Amino acid sequence: MACFYDAHCHMMNLSHPNLSAIIRRIYFEVLRPQLLVILLWGVFILTGLWLGIVVLAGQTFIEAFATLALWIAMVLVVVFVVFLLPGVRKKMVSVLQNKLGNVMNLLAIMETDIGDCLIQMEEELRNRFSLHDGCTVVMNGRKVEYERMVLTPLIMDFGLKGDGLSSSVYKVRWKPVVAQVEDLFLGIRDYYCHREKWIASAYAHTSPLFRIYPFMGINTRNYSMRMHSGRNPRSMPLEDLLEKNFAAFHQDTTPQMRRARLEAVDWSDFDGSIASITPYHFMGIKVYPPLGFNPWPVEEGAGNPEGEMEKVRYLYEFCIAHTIPITAHCSPGGFLVDSRYSAFSDPSRWELVLREYPGLRLNLAHFGGADSKAWQRKIVELILSGKYPNLYTDISYQGVDRKFYEKLKVFIDSYGEQERRVIMEHVIYGTDFMINLQDVKSYGAYMGHFFETEAFSLEEKDMLAHTNTERFLYLG
Repeated sequence: MACFYDAHCHMMNLSHPNLSAIIRRIYFEVLRPQLLVILLWGVFILTGLWLGIVVLAGQTFIEAFATLALWIAMVLVVVFVVFLLPGVRKKMVSVLQNKLGNVMNLLAIMETDIGDCLIQMEEELRNRFSLHDGCTVVMNGRKVEYERMVLTPLIMDFGLKGDGLSSSVYKVRWKPVVAQVEDLFLGIRDYYCHREKWIASAYAHTSPLFRIYPFMGINTRNYSMRMHSGRNPRSMPLEDLLEKNFAAFHQDTTPQMRRARLEAVDWSDFDGSIASITPYHFMGIKVYPPLGFNPWPVEEGAGNPEGEMEKVRYLYEFCIAHTIPITAHCSPGGFLVDSRYSAFSDPSRWELVLREYPGLRLNLAHFGGADSKAWQRKIVELILSGKYPNLYTDISYQGVDRKFYEKLKVFIDSYGEQERRVIMEHVIYGTDFMINLQDVKSYGAYMGHFFETEAFSLEEKDMLAHTNTERFLYLG
């Protein structure tokens, strides 16, 4: 039986990310936009009223300025009174509490043990959707049944040396990704080994709902090639890292072989040390340009002593040779640490990569971002070119808004019928859990938006959450 895939999620605790980057993300993506909207509306209303006074009253501009000052004073008095009214105050406090509640919910789940987080996710899904064996999507009386849900937690290499956007005296110069890997793997082990002790009795003896295939987070800047390995004593050479974890992928001549070996991994054998990781504990690679990864560092010059272009070329060539999927953050937002985040994340930058490596198995995540139509159209342009058969894009985080799927349908339907079919074959489902908790209550609530939307047919939902994702992951 088929699997339902979440191709873009995260499992981390508060010790893993650069916390200053989290605060910056919450400010830039949650708080500042709302403050700007309020400010702009205020300026618009006051300016309109002032111009109306000037035109209707026939006042001179000096008189109008005096009138405006009086009007502002009156507005301030009204605002002060409004804040004292219980009903209005209660509404405003409710909105603020909702936003802060989402942030606190995110921080709470990041404070939870990763194994328990996975158990709570399974409990919520089983209770919300009455799941017993597997996962079922129902629409208009018809349904598609899935044997399991596959999660692909994406590790993010926060180990950027120096915080390019911080003016603080003390900076985040080193966040070792090893600790994040060990914590994630312990969480996965504990989920498989201990879920029956904690999960609700009604589901305690069911098979685990989740299969978990992590993606390794890599920022090539934090590694050296073997010939330069002495310059970075804190990490192994890039070649050794990839060969240790992925060299065995070379023997997978079919997706079925890859799937069988991933399913055969015994997570109970993980002893808490990165040394006990074996091939097939990871299934792909995650890169994150806002943390300093430059997909195509041609501007750094051929004489770069760190050999950054040499490293990214080696990474892409290795991934093609071993059929390894890469998921890349591709939206203007995110954990903004490197000041060049927009240039590095731009799909046009990835076009330079694809021209050299057209066979690269690449997911440009977030479909360019909900508010970046230019990036969305660029991704579609690359897909429709027909030159890059393994290029995909996921819609993670976008589904926090239940109206997103209607908007996505309108966007895709703006293309011709043949083009629409090609686009639909290269879009994959993702949640961006746990980061998406900034704007949605829970993992199940996010999935509910996808299950309930009528923007796409049951067959199209199956394409996004199963067929397309399996092709990208080289599992089907």
